[in-house]
Amino acid sequence: MSNISTAIDALLQARLRQLPEVQRESERWHTLGEHLAELDDALADLRVHATMDAELVTALTLPQLTEIQLAVAQAADSFKVIASRFTRTTVNIGVSGAARMGKSTLLQSISGLDDNQIPTGHGIPVTAVRSRIFHSPAVRRAELEMHSPESFLTAVISPLHAALDLSPAPRTVAEFRDWVYPEAHPDTRHRVLLTRLRELHSALTSYEPLLTGGVKTVPLEEVRPFVAYPTHEEISKAGERVERAYAAVREARIECAFPHEHVARIGIVDLPGLGEVVADAERQHVAGLRNEVDAVLVVKRSSDTSSFFDETDTAGLGLLDEVRGFVRSTGEFAYLVHNTDPDKPHLAENLRGDLLRNVNGGEPDRFFTVFETDVRDPERVGREVLGPLLKRMAEGLPVMDAEVLAGTRTQASSVRDRTRLQLTDLRRALDQVARRAGVPEEVNEAKAAQLRSTIARRLRVLVAELAAEAHGSVLDQGFGEAVEKAYEDVVGWIQDGFGKGPDAWKEEALACMITEGHAAAFAGPEFSRIRVEISRRFAALDDFFTARLTAAWDRTAAVLAAECGALFQDDGSKEADSASSSDDATAAPAVAPVARSGRDVLAELAELFAASSQPCPGLASAVNSLLDVRLEYRTLLYPRVRPDLAPLNLQVTHPDTGEQMQHVAVPLTAEGAEHLHELFNSLAEQAAFRIQRSLSQEAAVPAVVIHALVEQFEDTLIRSGTSVMEFRRFVRSYRNDLWPAEFKGIDEANSRFARVLRVTQDISKTLEEGQR
Repeated sequence: MSNISTAIDALLQARLRQLPEVQRESERWHTLGEHLAELDDALADLRVHATMDAELVTALTLPQLTEIQLAVAQAADSFKVIASRFTRTTVNIGVSGAARMGKSTLLQSISGLDDNQIPTGHGIPVTAVRSRIFHSPAVRRAELEMHSPESFLTAVISPLHAALDLSPAPRTVAEFRDWVYPEAHPDTRHRVLLTRLRELHSALTSYEPLLTGGVKTVPLEEVRPFVAYPTHEEISKAGERVERAYAAVREARIECAFPHEHVARIGIVDLPGLGEVVADAERQHVAGLRNEVDAVLVVKRSSDTSSFFDETDTAGLGLLDEVRGFVRSTGEFAYLVHNTDPDKPHLAENLRGDLLRNVNGGEPDRFFTVFETDVRDPERVGREVLGPLLKRMAEGLPVMDAEVLAGTRTQASSVRDRTRLQLTDLRRALDQVARRAGVPEEVNEAKAAQLRSTIARRLRVLVAELAAEAHGSVLDQGFGEAVEKAYEDVVGWIQDGFGKGPDAWKEEALACMITEGHAAAFAGPEFSRIRVEISRRFAALDDFFTARLTAAWDRTAAVLAAECGALFQDDGSKEADSASSSDDATAAPAVAPVARSGRDVLAELAELFAASSQPCPGLASAVNSLLDVRLEYRTLLYPRVRPDLAPLNLQVTHPDTGEQMQHVAVPLTAEGAEHLHELFNSLAEQAAFRIQRSLSQEAAVPAVVIHALVEQFEDTLIRSGTSVMEFRRFVRSYRNDLWPAEFKGIDEANSRFARVLRVTQDISKTLEEGQR
């Protein structure tokens, strides 16, 4: 591989390394465009809301927004074009020039193609379609991108109609077919354009079947009719019936083996001729050059009539100066090819001098590098044009790429600054809206404070009631009844022979004593069984505790439902809770207490706290902690009565000496079993009586525990570190349910207002990301 080829490969690799950042930049600008479109829609939505007066509507109108949207879209396209430039696997060289200057001949010398693929002509234009030609050592073919009917009418017919003031342009191919065109036009240029249009019209049947919009592959030997105008001989022979297949072709891609070195990564773009009379010529020429090629060769031939740089040539270079974009040096982008005729050296000398004086200001290659060659000679073209050009490009193209990227970023930064300025103006307008329309945050805070305060007052009343129940002089009658019932159940069980019947119990005791040879074998396990059973039967108090806890949940839920009851109704029956702002904490709630259990209500409230749009984990935790409580005899009172069961053991402590002694000693007879039964009955009834007496002394404990639980709940719900903040969140999330009549219309406006705020934040974020 030659040094030039190596340098070009390195250049293309360097481009690829820059590609990801350019693609990200393009995507950022595309995203910004989407945000601006959403902002436009959100502002329009906010402006028409009933809460907006005329002054606010005017303030929310951004007259430059549409212009900025267009600039942002152009910025996105600019980076997309650079991404396309950096993605190319070839360095592309455009070849242009006025008709009859040798452009097609130069293309033949570079590519190795002939008149069947790149036709040349004498005295008439021949290139009808832009072609891209790429070196390929193995492939030899032409891929033709065909017009669709729509693109043909838009890109070919409409410009001709516009140039000739023929309106309206045909909208369908059928309309074009039926159009009747004038025979002639007095103006010369218009007459030429009219002739072109009439030629396309009369030849429609020859190319209409080709308007498929797809890609057509043809052998290179058959490509000429698709890329060139008919020859004079063809027109003379066929007249108006001459075929014009080129009219259906948007662009041609040709692959063949170039007869030169350094060309593996080179693409040649055959551009429309300068000075050719076609509709919208300048736009077509610029469109053919802009961001499609990395350098352009402009062919100028020295001849009897063109041995000087005329107005057509100057206009052509002006176009190149325009499309080089952010490349600072025109001479790095455009190069002149002086096409000499060895048989007419004096003409070459004339043009050489004109190029030196009038183009380069008297200094060789000062503004434009001039390559002098005979374009008919492929060997000279490779040595005198292609080799020097590729060497210059290998050195200069990285600089041009950097200039294009830097210039695009600078231009985009201007759009970014204008966008920021519009956002600043919009924020001022939004401040006016926030002050004069919608629900200010302080109103939300007031509602939250009011709700928290009324719930606090209601809970304080409940806590006071529970305190009186826990510490009052009147004991809980229900607790005494529950203890008495459990005691009677235990005594009945004892008198029933400890659940076995007296006779059966004694028979079992006697059998065990005789078998084992002592009374302890039966007494020890039986004492354990009786202790466990007595404890189990007193555990029936759990039903009482559950009822008391359920009542506490019901009373607590009623307090909360008095303020938030609308949240616990069916969606179809929610009404305004006009009493939510009542100063009387004991007043009857406007929303009737819900029919469900207090536990269900509290569980739903905890879920509402946790699942709100702005979660309230502290409030949810307070409710869940209250629901997680369990009141049980086993954990609440059993430790207090456990000593009352101590005598129900085989060994007991002597009251005087403190020593362990066995107080079961009976003969191994029926009389002994009878005596043992009497002893067990006595000890068990005494234990049950002691437990009853101990529990009666603890009558206040359940109420004290309930009071402590609800008091702790009230303290956590109302006075935890996050309570104030979370009540505000709760109100923001559910205020339409709590107070629908007050907030429905205003919240609708606020929702639109919030959407505008969100989009402006998205825009600011995207702008900041693009600047990093």
